[in-house]
Amino acid sequence: MRTLPPLLLLAAACLPARAGDIDLRCETLAQRMIERLSGEGLLDLSGDNRQRARAIGLELCAEAETSARRQHEEGKRQALSNWFFESSGGKPGNKRLRK
Repeated sequence: MRTLPPLLLLAAACLPARAGDIDLRCETLAQRMIERLSGEGLLDLSGDNRQRARAIGLELCAEAETSARRQHEEGKRQALSNWFFESSGGKPGNKRLRK
């Protein structure tokens, strides 16, 4: 029975990462940003400014998605490392607490 949790964790570690599911809905976010900025009078929508503002919004959102994926993967690696090696951020006594 003691081998079941490690086997389950190993199986979970081998599954594809769910970081690919991170979706900030960039199209909607960029559109809302443009609407709010223009509503506040902070954005001039004449000429091609609307397209430029949309491109900037999409670029920033894509960067945020990439950052979220990286943070998710790092957190996952750190959690697995902590679980396998009984390291939880420098907290002593993990083995002592099991007894």
